[in-house]
Amino acid sequence: MKSSSSAPREPLSKMLPNIVTIFGICVGLTAVRSALQGNVSVALYLLVLAMILDAADGRLARALKSESKIGAELDTLADFFNFGIATPLVIYFTIFVDSDAARFGWIAVMIFSICCALRLARFNVSQSDGAKSVDFVGVPAPALACLGLSPLFLVMAGVDVAGHYVEVAIVFVVICAGLAVGTFPTMSLKGTTFPASMRLPVILLAVAFVISLFVFPWYTLLFSNAIYLVMIPVYWFSKRAKTAKRT
Repeated sequence: MKSSSSAPREPLSKMLPNIVTIFGICVGLTAVRSALQGNVSVALYLLVLAMILDAADGRLARALKSESKIGAELDTLADFFNFGIATPLVIYFTIFVDSDAARFGWIAVMIFSICCALRLARFNVSQSDGAKSVDFVGVPAPALACLGLSPLFLVMAGVDVAGHYVEVAIVFVVICAGLAVGTFPTMSLKGTTFPASMRLPVILLAVAFVISLFVFPWYTLLFSNAIYLVMIPVYWFSKRAKTAKRT
């Protein structure tokens, strides 16, 4: 006979997305620790892993039909920590801290963090309002972090950013921050479609990207960031052209 006072049971699968999100926070914390210890490559690998985990937890929640308000809030907090706190701290302590422009570097990473927070807050408000769109508004937090880490990717590729290009790096970080709070549409994978006949080339391209990421990680990430930056105005103008045709 079952006890009426027994607590309701919940399957482990319902908690998996939140576990992945919490693991992502641990990864971000470890990235900061690694950067402070001088292990820059490890810190960058961990931040890239945090980006992958951020993409995985939401898809896992939808696949398992375990979306929840707590999960959504936890995901936002993880995004802000990993991409709005851990990422700018890693940038500061590996490029700006020992440079002549350290104070300006600190201002730049603070702007980066604030813009990331504003971007996530705006996204949460749009979700609570029930607004649905296939596009992002401004650059999303994971893409912001990846763009902001470009100077560090250059460092890992052998460029002395701290010694010769620190001012350029500071300006670049501020520009990336501005892209996060922009009101222009940016591409989302949810809204990206392609002809069925292109399925094999797309798969091969994805495989080539993954292989390049393992063999030439920093060059691949730099190239991807460059393509993404070019696509921002291209996508914006294409959306405006489509809207103009409809009117």
